[in-house]
Amino acid sequence: MESIVRSQAHSYNALLTIADANRALSRFDEDATVGRLLSVIQHYELQDKFGIRLLHKHNDILPSEVMYETSFIDSEGFALSTKAVAKSEVTSMVTNSWQFVGGEYLPVEFSDPLLVSDAKVDLEVYADALHEIRLILEETGTEGLLGPCLHYGPHVERHDPFQQSAFLEKTDFEDRANVVRYVDSGDPAFTNSAKTKWRAVQVVDADGNVAWTTACNCFCSVFPQGGHQGTTTHRYNP
Repeated sequence: MESIVRSQAHSYNALLTIADANRALSRFDEDATVGRLLSVIQHYELQDKFGIRLLHKHNDILPSEVMYETSFIDSEGFALSTKAVAKSEVTSMVTNSWQFVGGEYLPVEFSDPLLVSDAKVDLEVYADALHEIRLILEETGTEGLLGPCLHYGPHVERHDPFQQSAFLEKTDFEDRANVVRYVDSGDPAFTNSAKTKWRAVQVVDADGNVAWTTACNCFCSVFPQGGHQGTTTHRYNP
């Protein structure tokens, strides 16, 4: 177990920052590559469980640490925080995203099981889909930029305050955490942002034909010159 944690921390620290990851992905025909990966998810009818994530880091972690996501409420409302914590301090967690590296899918970040679409996810169950995803990642050379991720579950979705919303993440540098909040999709806060999570969304046209689109539902707020935009967290008991 110790060696797995060490290699997981090493692979996480090797990820690019948001500006570099976003720039790198743009050189790989982003829409086409993400579309191919989502088409595999759609083919195996896993669109309600899995999406595709832009792999990037907000900070470095120690071999004994993991990036662990929890939820909280502060003066700005409901939020999610993925923070560097000692693995020994986490009593229950589930992997929420993976990177294919060294011939296997390694965890990237972890969540409180309450937050995700499948708290008992077992990758062996989805071996065929993940094999096809791996082949596309290897063919396109995007193993270090894209990977499968779990969607959020009902606990997160019921806190959505808008009719049309998306998630916007910023960095709490003092806490070594990235903080995600619901934001109305028309909010100017999205002006400087990078796409970080995509899902296969079905649409039906006027003739009843069903198709799917590569919808991005999570963005990372960045400064115009690049780099994560900062935030602060003010916790309180509502």
